[in-house]
Amino acid sequence: MKAELLMIGTELLLGQTQDTNSTYMGQTLADNGINLYQKTTVGDNHERIVDALNDALDRSDVVLCSGGLGPTADDITRDCVAEVGGVELEFHQAIVDNIQDKFTSFGSTMTENNKRQAMVPKGGIVIENPNGTAPGLMVECDRGIIFCLPGPPRELKPMMENSILGMLRERYELNSIIHYRVLHICGMGESKVDQIIKDLISESTNPTVGILASPGAVRIRIAAKAETIEAAEVLIDPVEEEIRGYFPGIILGTDDDTLEGVVDQLMNTRGWGMDVIETISAGSIASRMTKIGAKCYRSGRVYPLETLDLANIEALSVELASRSMLESGSDCALAVVADPAAGSSIATFIYPNGQETWSLGRTSQSNVMQERTAILALEFLRRFLIQ
Repeated sequence: MKAELLMIGTELLLGQTQDTNSTYMGQTLADNGINLYQKTTVGDNHERIVDALNDALDRSDVVLCSGGLGPTADDITRDCVAEVGGVELEFHQAIVDNIQDKFTSFGSTMTENNKRQAMVPKGGIVIENPNGTAPGLMVECDRGIIFCLPGPPRELKPMMENSILGMLRERYELNSIIHYRVLHICGMGESKVDQIIKDLISESTNPTVGILASPGAVRIRIAAKAETIEAAEVLIDPVEEEIRGYFPGIILGTDDDTLEGVVDQLMNTRGWGMDVIETISAGSIASRMTKIGAKCYRSGRVYPLETLDLANIEALSVELASRSMLESGSDCALAVVADPAAGSSIATFIYPNGQETWSLGRTSQSNVMQERTAILALEFLRRFLIQ
């Protein structure tokens, strides 16, 4: 069974409203083993909505629409669905009574235009909306099924979970789920990762393998379809093992793992506490550590570059790290120092009975480069700690 999303609303096209519904709906459908074929966004225009519905039914068995079910003149989804289905709209007094009850409970008076929400394509099934006035609809024709859901997320989500999914499972005898595992790679670009596992990506069927680029890391997604999460895990495990063989020591974690979180775990395993001294990264490392409540994090300092002698940044990094450890009593210190004029930056990590220094390459004081510098320093530290 193929499903498709049709997001309706001019405000979505203009960027006035963020389309969080499609993200939620896509994830929810996938989690329930439903293949999502395509997503289309269209404005509040009768002809374009009709065209989009017809195109969607040419491709897919089920079309799930969001938006355009309200009481105003530009809420025309139900009219378009009726046209595509080749049926008339019918007035349902029971819907009006329900809307009236809700207005009464709010202490408000129902306006006449709310009766538009009681118009249902002939033969359509009304889906209760406990959190709003606009009911959902299911309309079936010889080309497929159209579900219509209201636009507000607080109304759409409960209807998806409590009504739509059950109707889809029953109609299409769905008994599988799609389960994911995501591997995080830091310190290697998307194109290089793709080059290494391109054959695995192109040849994989169940599980499938794909690459997702994100700030600071490349994510490899392994997706398996099975009757249970446990069965999907059995399919995913050998594929993960194969991928790890291609990237020894580079995969920092899975799913919700973060770089700073993994560093914190590794530091705690050794029983070490750490100061963080920063210049060019402008507190980005300390911010990452404090956001997760890192147990290893002891203190942080940020030095403006103009207050430092940058003639020898490696010696300076050692000096700043040592001074911080002496003052705080920490076991370790990570110092990141840069000389933008020379185009160089380094990270020095001092730990009990040892010291490591890593080149972080070119950097600048832009927000992007500050974050990149912080990520590289933490990734070098992580790789050292797993040795």
